[in-house]
Amino acid sequence: MARAKLLTEMCSTGLDVREVEKPADFASGFTVQVYPHVQILPSHSLRIVFAPSDPAFPRVHARGPDCPAHRNSDGSLCLWYPKDAPSRRWTPGDGGRLLIAIIVRHLRWESAYRATNIWPGFEAPHGHGSPGLDEQDHIIG
Repeated sequence: MARAKLLTEMCSTGLDVREVEKPADFASGFTVQVYPHVQILPSHSLRIVFAPSDPAFPRVHARGPDCPAHRNSDGSLCLWYPKDAPSRRWTPGDGGRLLIAIIVRHLRWESAYRATNIWPGFEAPHGHGSPGLDEQDHIIG
């Protein structure tokens, strides 16, 4: 997917999306800053990093209320398990609108978790030996 198309789709969500690092192409990686929005993203700003080594697995950092659940060791949001089948995770061909929707859903689940200590969404098995979820697996939660 072209970087410009991904950014246009992200902007079409109504959020204030700005590219903060501008490389020559998608494979070179780039970084996007998403600023809070009263209705869609009221208490968080986001930094989405599409790394040159693997732009299909963006790292999303959220500045706002913290949550101990479903964060990676670097503090980024654990939005999906990398070993899951492509149908269970975002890929660049899914576009910017879906990526933003997944991030917003995750932050809403974090908010619910902070209030109840129960994760309201699905959870993939994690761990070094886990194969991830495929299309036939049931989603937990």
